[in-house]
Amino acid sequence: MAYTIPKYGKQLNCFSVWTGGFTPEEVDKIIDIEKLQEFEKGRIGQDSNSPAPVETRDSDISWIHHDQHSDWLFQRMSGIISIVNGDHFMYNIEGVEAFQYSKYGPDQHYTWHWDVEFGWQKYIRKISASLLLSDPNEYEGGELEIINNGNLEEKISFKPNKGDVVFFASWMPHRVVPVTSGLRKSLVAWVMGEREC
Repeated sequence: MAYTIPKYGKQLNCFSVWTGGFTPEEVDKIIDIEKLQEFEKGRIGQDSNSPAPVETRDSDISWIHHDQHSDWLFQRMSGIISIVNGDHFMYNIEGVEAFQYSKYGPDQHYTWHWDVEFGWQKYIRKISASLLLSDPNEYEGGELEIINNGNLEEKISFKPNKGDVVFFASWMPHRVVPVTSGLRKSLVAWVMGEREC
């Protein structure tokens, strides 16, 4: 065998913030979609038929599927995902699920969780993305917190600006702390790829 070299030359962080990923006009266009959506209480797990217990998750959600009206949004997000994946993850990715439009009002939250599902699936969530649709001045609390290295004492806290997109590996524990006032809106995307083991 030839002389062995390291496969990768640097350690990649499994999170990234794409500052100003969407313009204010693009964010307003997404928010306009809200008027056409029917919202329901957030659930836990893809197969759940009932809302999550409020002590675990309390948020209002709707789904934006790919169609002729949302095509621009899927194209825009996919372009950013491709660049971020190359710079920060280098995962084998193939597509994105429907976007989840989430609203958190006073006392609403989502406790620690991860976005991967238990059990075997051919395609799994690899990268999670959260596009902030609200200006940080429009709400108090509501920070997105991520555990980077398995240590709860070393969590990373984000309160991004309107239009920023936070990316992180879907297996990383994260939460939305309770909103104390105002309304926090976000668009969540899950990037899928074939399981590699």
